[in-house]
Amino acid sequence: MDAGLLSDIKFNCDVSDAKFWGFYSVCGLLMRYRDLFRSEKGLKPWADIRREDIAAWIEQKEARWPELEQKDIRDLVIGDKSFHPFDVSGINRALNGRGLVYGAG
Repeated sequence: MDAGLLSDIKFNCDVSDAKFWGFYSVCGLLMRYRDLFRSEKGLKPWADIRREDIAAWIEQKEARWPELEQKDIRDLVIGDKSFHPFDVSGINRALNGRGLVYGAG
């Protein structure tokens, strides 16, 4: 998988978090953070998470929000073609055969 594509997807997720976090309750946001933490760290869904580990991760993530709130999401480049991040159908067609699926929204 192209590291640039993964980096752009992660960047877009971070910009979205920075701009739209207020649409979730604190509890809902923390539950989503736990899932995202597990995913980013390659942990199993049932893995225990130490409070200190996730607290430090959340602090680092949210420290970037003032900067990211000013940014725009990036187009995603797959091969030689550029896609708007919400062109889920086009992106998934481009990823077909790579064992990946993309979702946004």
